[in-house]
Formats: sequence, C-alpha cells, structure tokens
Amino acid sequence: MKSDFSDVRGFNYQLSTGSTSLENWLYYDPTIYELELRRGKEYFPGWNTIRLWLSWDAYFRRPAVFKERFESMVSIADRLGLKTIACLFNRWHDVSGFDNGGVYLDNFLFPQAWAYYVPLYESYVSDVVGAHGGDERIVLWDICNEPWPYNEFTEPIMGVWQAEFDWLTRMHKALKAAAPDTPVCVSVHNYLGLDGLRWVDPISDAFSIHPYYMCTSDNLYDPKRRAKYDQHIREYVEYARSVGKPLLATETCWGAETDEERAEIIRFTLETLTKYNLGFIPHALHYGATADLHTDDDSFMGETYLPFINKDGSLRAGHEVYNNY
Repeated sequence: MKSDFSDVRGFNYQLSTGSTSLENWLYYDPTIYELELRRGKEYFPGWNTIRLWLSWDAYFRRPAVFKERFESMVSIADRLGLKTIACLFNRWHDVSGFDNGGVYLDNFLFPQAWAYYVPLYESYVSDVVGAHGGDERIVLWDICNEPWPYNEFTEPIMGVWQAEFDWLTRMHKALKAAAPDTPVCVSVHNYLGLDGLRWVDPISDAFSIHPYYMCTSDNLYDPKRRAKYDQHIREYVEYARSVGKPLLATETCWGAETDEERAEIIRFTLETLTKYNLGFIPHALHYGATADLHTDDDSFMGETYLPFINKDGSLRAGHEVYNNY
C-alpha cells in the first residue's frame, strides 16, 4: 500500500447520463466515459486519480456484465494515466431528496428485514475485490462513502451506529479474505470530525476524509470560519500521524452557483490541504444528472452545484485554479 497519498490529484466521477449510480452502471457507455475523462485530462493535465462509485444493485442484476464494465472503466482510466479508488457502497443520501441510491437501514439493521442484504453484500465484495487482488491500477478500496449520515448521535441512534459499524466490519472482513494485501479505507463525512477517524480506525489501512469548506456568499471570506477550517484539517493530520496511517481527502471543494465563488472555494480549500501536504479528490469532475451535478435547467438543483466541467464540455470559469496545486 502507498504509505503516502500526498501526490494524489484526483476527481470524483460519475457518468453524466444517469441520475443514480445504478443507472450509470446499467447504462454504461464506454465512449461517453472516455470522452469525459479525456476532457478532464485536457483541462487538468496533473490529474492522476479517479474515485469511482460502484453500484451493488447493478452487480446483482448482472454480475458478469458488472465486472466487465468495471474492468473497462479501470482499463480506460489506466490508459489515460489515472489510478482508481473504487468505492463499494454509498450511505450518503441527499438532503433535498434527489437521491443517488445506495444502502439503507433495512439492508443491514435487522436480519429479520426482507431487504437484509448483508450476506449478499459479502458475496459482492468477495467477487469484485477478489477479481482484482494485487491490481496495481487500483490504489485503494473504499468500503463505504459517508456512513453514519446523521446530525446527532443520541441513544437510539447509537444502536443504529453499532449495527452500521458491524456491517462495515463484515465488509472489511470479506474484502480482506478475498484480497488480504488490498488497502482499505472508509470515507467519513465532514460532520463526524475526529470521531469519524476513531470509529473507522480498526477497519482502515488509510484514512479518507471529506473536508468541505461549507460556506455561503455571505461568509465565504469570513476569517474566523477560515481559521476554523484550517484547525479542522490540522487536527485530522495530527490524529492520522499519531496512529501512523496515511490521510487523503477523497471529497472536497464545496459548490456554488456562481463560477467566481466556486473558484474561490477551490482556491482556499486546496491551498489549505496542500499546506498540510494532503492529496485531494474534489467532487466532482463533470456536469451530470446525479445530485448536485446539474443546474435547475435539467432538474431542481439540490443542495449545491459541484462540477468542474459544464454540460457542453467547457471548463467552468476560474476552475483552472485547480492546476495551481
């Protein structure tokens, strides 16, 4: 495993054509996939890592086809000089209702539930990861994107927390059984802070964080808010160093409707991350139909607006600032 991810210059990517991960995998078009990745390489020559969101439900519909498509994605990325971080599950569900899909409570909370899928998830992990044991094109397997998607952790929620941790632990065990030397992380969301790292430490070879500088037009330049963000990153770095594990920002760079404000968010965020020698993977490369990657011309916007590349394939104004870092 890489002992240091400071050289990572990445992007999260989902095909522009689907509104959920399931759609993107069921209707995968390698021509569009390569076209959009090539656009990224044109605008961002130093881009070297892609974070892909997999779809367990697409796998169960057609396992062999899913694995062929995954191999196609990894191979195309490799030809373009991109390493892959593969995210197996998703627990982020958009606050505006424009949901990307993924895993829900019934899927892991109670074995009595009709949709309790944990044993099926184990077979999915074993099959997909096992087929790529030792694959140097894949630098990291991300067990889950943003588990524990809650604003508070009261006593009832902590019971759910334990069930979620148990599920993640079983996925970790299945992954390591399939490919013992494969490096693993779990991407924790911004609100968990250091607790998130402590929680996933037993099932992580590296730490994966999502340090968004959450702001609006009114407080974008607020010095106290910026100082707090800097402190937030410093605490992450110090904790990771204390337990001897590498640290990587696998989502970052909050969105904005105006290109000018978004470019300033990117500048400040990446300036802070590189100050602490952290690699970064902003969300997201390209305009698309999934949550937060389109304007209200195509659907209601959702919480924010995050793509670097516009629908017509042009670069959003000012977003070349990425290349400075």
